[in-house]
Amino acid sequence: MKSLLALTGLSLLAIPAVATAEETPADSAADTIVVTATRSEQSLINVPADVTVKDMETLRRDGFTYGTEEFRGVPGVSFRRGEGDGDEFPFVSIRGSTGTEGYLPLIDGIPFIGNDEEGVLNIVPYPALQRVEIVKGPVSALYGRGALYGAVNYITRSPREDRMELSFSAGSDDYYRGEASISRKLGNNAGLFASAFYEDYGGWRKQGGRKQLNLFTKLDFDLGERTTVTLFGNYLDRKSQAPNGLPVDSNGNVIDVAGGPRAFLGYGRPQVDVEGGIAALRVEHRATDELTFTATGQWRRFDSDASFNFYDPYGFDPSRGVYGVNGLAATGRQEVFYGEATANWQHGAHNLIVGLAGERGTARSFKRWSGVNGFTAECGFNFYLVEIDYRTGQVTNGDHPCFAVEDPVSSDHFTNQFRGAFIQDEIALSDRWYLTVGGRYDSFRRRVRFDPIAGVTDGSSESAKADAFSPKASLSYRYDGGQIYLAYGRGFNSNFGSGFEWDSNQYARPEQKPTTLDSYEIGWKGSALGDTLRVATAAFWSVQKNRRQVIPNPAAETDFSAPSNLITYGDRYEAKGVEVSLDIRPREGSSFLINYSHIAPKWKDYVLETFSGPVDLSGTTPVGVASNIVYISAEQRFTPWLTGRAVFEWYDDYKITQDNRVDGGGYELLNLNARIQPESWHGLTLDLTVMNALDKEYYWYFGGRTAPSYATPGTPRQFRVTLRGSF
Repeated sequence: MKSLLALTGLSLLAIPAVATAEETPADSAADTIVVTATRSEQSLINVPADVTVKDMETLRRDGFTYGTEEFRGVPGVSFRRGEGDGDEFPFVSIRGSTGTEGYLPLIDGIPFIGNDEEGVLNIVPYPALQRVEIVKGPVSALYGRGALYGAVNYITRSPREDRMELSFSAGSDDYYRGEASISRKLGNNAGLFASAFYEDYGGWRKQGGRKQLNLFTKLDFDLGERTTVTLFGNYLDRKSQAPNGLPVDSNGNVIDVAGGPRAFLGYGRPQVDVEGGIAALRVEHRATDELTFTATGQWRRFDSDASFNFYDPYGFDPSRGVYGVNGLAATGRQEVFYGEATANWQHGAHNLIVGLAGERGTARSFKRWSGVNGFTAECGFNFYLVEIDYRTGQVTNGDHPCFAVEDPVSSDHFTNQFRGAFIQDEIALSDRWYLTVGGRYDSFRRRVRFDPIAGVTDGSSESAKADAFSPKASLSYRYDGGQIYLAYGRGFNSNFGSGFEWDSNQYARPEQKPTTLDSYEIGWKGSALGDTLRVATAAFWSVQKNRRQVIPNPAAETDFSAPSNLITYGDRYEAKGVEVSLDIRPREGSSFLINYSHIAPKWKDYVLETFSGPVDLSGTTPVGVASNIVYISAEQRFTPWLTGRAVFEWYDDYKITQDNRVDGGGYELLNLNARIQPESWHGLTLDLTVMNALDKEYYWYFGGRTAPSYATPGTPRQFRVTLRGSF
């Protein structure tokens, strides 16, 4: 906290940007227009929900490198990074959510979720983005499955005035990035935007490099006076190496290993190659001044070839200096078709939106495992265990007679289908009072086929279906320069879960239940002191039911042909908290932002079934949720050509083990930026950025029921320089 106090003192000289709408080009929260929370364009200050807007240009100034960094400084949100690249396995906690299924990613308002019902940040087209809108609280009433604790809308760039931009960045650990973009008006009724982006990063860790190419094009044009068409296409070719975690002792302390935090302790050369693209079409027709029809479609397909080293808790033996991992290699393809049609009718006191949506996704994958395998005394009752001596970094059991190299274990085919219908009406009860009510019905189905593999599995096929209804309501009182609101919403997820859980030879699934979350929120947005101070605050309480859990299958105790695992439902989880954002602008060219959030989640009903009997963890705090988060950003224009920016983040400790025996993981970061833009440079801008300026050593921690398992190191101090020209 000393660093926090020091920065607070320094910030009296310099100060930043934009309440909860921080880092948007707009001058104020009232000027910022958002679309995600209501499906219609509204001023941020009038939206009855807690929304944060992140501008990609500002994120780049702060040193954006990996997915999840868009969540830095968002009240109520913290994250951890697991094995792999920085955005390969993100664990994002929004308002106390756990795991990876708590929020719904969108691209231009279209759901963008993987076949395992999780966000796939490694294929989000970050170079093509203009901004990111993050909505806290359930929005399933508008977008369907996955939007339990919130939604994150990644909004792509659009044609503007005639402009060409070129930029080049270089930095620590062989970081290089180049980008070229062009925006052109095509006559009076059309516009074109196109960009090419290439990044080559050596990585600060061994086996931590990355290369990626991103090509993006968007075309807007009018068909007559009342119809607008938007087309975009994005191509991504991404090759990233995949470092793994580091061992920790029983108290959560990172163990000294050969090579330190930069070391790679693993088998082979794991990496992830992803190639594919997205194509989207949007047609908007204004039938009358009051009625607008919109049709949207998206197609995406990505091929992947990946290998990982996943932590194996049974392979950790500190008495021998051994760390265990499982070696997985997988190839796959995912393809998704999404369509949606909406009608927006604005008449009198009503702003009515109705819509239909459907999605069909297919996926196939072929998985191979490496390591010592076999549930026999000779093979040590192991599942593809690779032992690494963390004192030398060498594999110690590679010559074991049971060591297998890329054994074929699973070949599967998935089809997911989702259909939904929704309605929402925003009603102006008076000049001050507004009532919003709505709801959505969704049905979903999954079909799975596992191919037979000689000596491994006879194959199987499964299917399941379910449905859910998601209501919402809010009441707001608007006054000059602010509003007070009360909101309720229900979110849901289909609970289909990961693909491997559908192998009926290993997992029994006698029923299928969605998980639901009911959330209540009260908030206030306003300004004071002649608009020098802007405030956004919200308090919330949410209850999640029927969380999916994997337990030992009781039937397997007497029937050896029965699956060893059982999928069950019924756990109850609650979270309460408060979020506060203060935006202070004492004079032109100076701004100061403080965000604070306190999250208090608790398991209300959580009984963990184990082979030794049930363990009641009701009343404990879930792992990975930081209780307190502080974010301060300060920006000062010192001269017409020099601007300074400082960003400080502080994250509290969180629970590492399920029984709450071990906690830790809190850390603080300071990023600094100087922007040089003399008028004589004629459109050239130079950014100098230092991330983790204090060079703090920090880790993200993961654990099991009673013991910590592994830690992933955070990025040390990094330097970046970016030269950008606009013509």
